[in-house]
Amino acid sequence: MLKIYLKQAWNLIRQERLFSLIYVVGTGLSVSMVMVLSIVFYMRVANIYPETNRDRILVAKSGTFNSEGGGQSSSSLSEGMIDACFGSLKGVEAIALMAREDDEFLVQPEGDPVQLPVTVKFVNTDFWRVFPFRFLEGKAFTEADQQSAIRTAVIARSLAHRLFGDEEATGKYISVNFRQYRVCGIVQDASLVTEKTYAQIWFPYTVADDYKPNDSWNNTGVLGKFNAYILASRGTNLKALKQEAEERVERYGKSLKGGTFTALGQPDYYWQSTFRYWSNSAPDFGSLLLQYGLIVLILLLVLSVSLSGMTDSRMERRLAEMGVRRAFGAPTGTLMGQIISENFLFTFLGGLFGLLFSYLLIYLSRDWILQLDATFVDVLPEGADVVFTPGMLMNFQVFGIALFVCFVLNLLSALIPAWRASHRQIIYSLNAK
Repeated sequence: MLKIYLKQAWNLIRQERLFSLIYVVGTGLSVSMVMVLSIVFYMRVANIYPETNRDRILVAKSGTFNSEGGGQSSSSLSEGMIDACFGSLKGVEAIALMAREDDEFLVQPEGDPVQLPVTVKFVNTDFWRVFPFRFLEGKAFTEADQQSAIRTAVIARSLAHRLFGDEEATGKYISVNFRQYRVCGIVQDASLVTEKTYAQIWFPYTVADDYKPNDSWNNTGVLGKFNAYILASRGTNLKALKQEAEERVERYGKSLKGGTFTALGQPDYYWQSTFRYWSNSAPDFGSLLLQYGLIVLILLLVLSVSLSGMTDSRMERRLAEMGVRRAFGAPTGTLMGQIISENFLFTFLGGLFGLLFSYLLIYLSRDWILQLDATFVDVLPEGADVVFTPGMLMNFQVFGIALFVCFVLNLLSALIPAWRASHRQIIYSLNAK
């Protein structure tokens, strides 16, 4: 019976092409808008190269120091604070440190007068354990390199190819801001989507010009220039680890002389850290969830209301057909089942169109779509290419949820007109024109 209904629905599509086209395109556009939002959100929280351990990471970005004199300072964290609060936590595999650097960095290619702007990150050796980049040549700089502030560098494959062509780059030297660094390893490029780890060059943080051991901002002892990414060991209860880390930060903050320190609920789960914009205020996750939920709901409700009117008009044109079928004994449930089957086919075709259109939309707008959300990047680095891998886009779970929601809304938009049409008096339906 379902097969017959689907054949009838296909014939209906062929007979009413304009209506079918509008219905399918309308459903597809709604699905595509939801998919674009979902994919952008998915790329922020899913395990994506090289941030393949996001589900095991806690993030401490910043904090606030309140001095006894009434002053308040907010900034990133110091080495001492990170080590005191998180260094001896049980169940921690590694802690990656990334230093905040706002300077401009230029590479001077050998024999070329044109300097290349590059994105640089200053990190520690555990960075490569927390974020497992794929090394194509060589290896990461060592703990000895970091402790001795030896000028070594890991560079991305695209930059290595641009500077050295097809030659092996490991062991050669590059000039960055007119200082020489030895290349110790080449890694597969990260996408700008993974903005926390994206760079073209990674240095030991100890080689930074302004680095001083155990230095802190404004002499607070706790504020500095580092973000900490805490990787929990496999099998560790991440919720319990987060709670213990919060308690340590609270005790540490109250034990300071000259003031108190708070990290405002940090360390965060990785997904929470993507919403933490300011160092002196915690994000309101309830409001954010409500905001995104309302956007999705509005997109789907606009579709539902529009299609409901179209379906009601089509049901009016099919009153005579329903009247004949009811006169020959067709029950109301059978008529409703046919309407549901037709709606299923329309929604399925619209969903496929929406899935393909969402991929096309993301591909065509890849250079600016991340700038719609300040948690990614405000301005794309010069020469950076936003790469979307199949693993980022082929999220069929998100597509299935979006398609199911659209099917439910389409079903509601069709059921009311169908119920009204199927419950009209037979004599009225037979005489409808």
